[in-house]
Amino acid sequence: MAVQRLVVMGAGGHAREVLDVLESLPDGQAPGRTTVFAEPGVTTAAATALVRERGYEVADALPADATHYLPAVGDPGLRRRFVTMAEERGLLPGRAVSPLSTVPDVLRDSPGLVVFPRSHVSTNVTLGRHCHLNTGCQVSHDGWLGDRVTLSPGVLLAGAVVVEDDAFLGVGAVVLPGRRIGRGAVVGAGAVVVHDVAPGTTVAGNPARPLGRG
Repeated sequence: MAVQRLVVMGAGGHAREVLDVLESLPDGQAPGRTTVFAEPGVTTAAATALVRERGYEVADALPADATHYLPAVGDPGLRRRFVTMAEERGLLPGRAVSPLSTVPDVLRDSPGLVVFPRSHVSTNVTLGRHCHLNTGCQVSHDGWLGDRVTLSPGVLLAGAVVVEDDAFLGVGAVVLPGRRIGRGAVVGAGAVVVHDVAPGTTVAGNPARPLGRG
């Protein structure tokens, strides 16, 4: 189905990077029209101005004629709220997969998928809804990502890693083979995960440990 009018939900730095990916899409994959939704009280005036300078229409409500949506925020909780807002309006999830990334064809239509340049998704990987894989990420063989997972730039998931819903992995985090990152967990930048991470836990360091523990 053609994307007649896409609403990019968010106008911050992450959203502007998503717009970069959309602008890089070849003819036939790019949306017919793109509007940026800047929610009052969430998006700053400075961020909105930067989007307008690029020639995009900015709206403070979801346009009545929108057909698709793409939450463009790094925070999984806010992304979840935007998904609910859009789906209550009957909008369909869009996607933005950089042509400079490597993603198996079977995964390219994953609802809400955003993949930035130089990211690689390997064989027999499962991706949930609204996953965001930032620049230079690698998801190795047999990986499983739940809904609204965020991989920051340079994240490396070794083979058979499981990342549950709403987890957030910081810049350059490494997860060793077969580990599980629990729902809503946060892995700090540069952390090396050698053990499973419990749901809702924040870990950091090498090896990664829950914050507040020695």
